[in-house]
Amino acid sequence: MSFPVAGLIHEYAPRLIAFEFTPTSHKNVIIFVGGLMDGLLTVPYLQNLAIELSKINFTLIQIQISSSHIGWGTGSLNRDSNEISKLIKYLKSNKGGNRTKIGLMGHSTGCQNTIHYFTRQNRDNKEFYSTIDFGILQAPVSDRISASTIMNNDEILNSIKLSKELINNNQGNHIMPYEFTKHFFNVPISAYRWNSLISIGGDDDFFSPDLSMNDYLSTFGKFDKPFLVLYSGSDEYVPDWLDKDELMTKWEKASGLNWSPFSTIVKGAKHNIGEGSDSDSEKIAIDAVINFINSI
Repeated sequence: MSFPVAGLIHEYAPRLIAFEFTPTSHKNVIIFVGGLMDGLLTVPYLQNLAIELSKINFTLIQIQISSSHIGWGTGSLNRDSNEISKLIKYLKSNKGGNRTKIGLMGHSTGCQNTIHYFTRQNRDNKEFYSTIDFGILQAPVSDRISASTIMNNDEILNSIKLSKELINNNQGNHIMPYEFTKHFFNVPISAYRWNSLISIGGDDDFFSPDLSMNDYLSTFGKFDKPFLVLYSGSDEYVPDWLDKDELMTKWEKASGLNWSPFSTIVKGAKHNIGEGSDSDSEKIAIDAVINFINSI
């Protein structure tokens, strides 16, 4: 964004903040989680989404987690979910405004955070789990498949082999060599996170088209709340050969009744529905979010 944005900064835990767009008295909230390299206000459609949400008595709050910006390279979905839980508990408290209905919306790798919170987070651990009401996935893409478009097969296989060796030697926190990490924003990436993102069945591997229906049943099929999926039709991180319609059909089949009928492939939308997207892509996506929330 190239203009000032009004809002309120919340310190929801020590050294962790969240940004609330144009604060109101609304008790209903969407928590927005960005993707790799994202931080506050880096996703272009957020301000317009916040404006439309305010019309239906919702406010938009973007969470800044330890994995924001370059922190994702040495993080994990578990750490992210624990921090998301802290924000949820804060928002439900007197200090956070006693919010009532709360949804979690992920963009890109934030979609992995959303799925993880709903289907992988330990619900018996009340310190790190608090119930929320719905989920939204915008631009759920496979980092593993995306990597195959920028790295050759030998590089991928060698990097996975090294990451597994380090993990097996209790060195999962060691940083992978530059020859591999240069392909991913030149960010320091631990052996664990590399393996999580790039390996078949890694902890981050939720959206790859070659996963089995049982894999999808273990993620999409475990949602116990309504959720919406918005797949970007012209996503630059998705290879041309991938059949988006077929993939969405598989996810819907695995999801059952919690899959929203407003889920759609957003025609002409780039990954973050920003520059290069069709002129109406952002409106289509935001309208789908509003219609989905109104349907719950």
